Amino acid sequence: MYSINDAPTELADAIREFFPREEWDNAASISYLESEWKWDAEADTTAGGAFPCGTVIATRGGVKIAAEHSISYFQINACNYPDWNWAHFFNVRQNVGTAHALWSERGWSPWYFSAQTLGLI
Repeated sequence: MYSINDAPTELADAIREFFPREEWDNAASISYLESEWKWDAEADTTAGGAFPCGTVIATRGGVKIAAEHSISYFQINACNYPDWNWAHFFNVRQNVGTAHALWSERGWSPWYFSAQTLGLI
């Protein structure tokens, strides 16, 4: 488990803004496992369109892994927001705000492997 106090200031400030206090360390930990707290982290497994968003490209522990284009601290999958400018997810408030919206709807499950590692699901 990582502490919000160890996260980069801009990330910690946004987590404090969007998430309830009791989730601060969980949010910081999820974001660390997803991006190692790198604002410019980007995972694009669509291979330039060779594997369209959602195409199953692997299986891990019986869980299907789909092609994605995930951005910044919380690795928000831009494939899930086709009408949005994906580059905006590099903005810390956009990234953390979207992460909060996902969390409020589905708990930590959108970050399945990280949440499982932390014992949150």
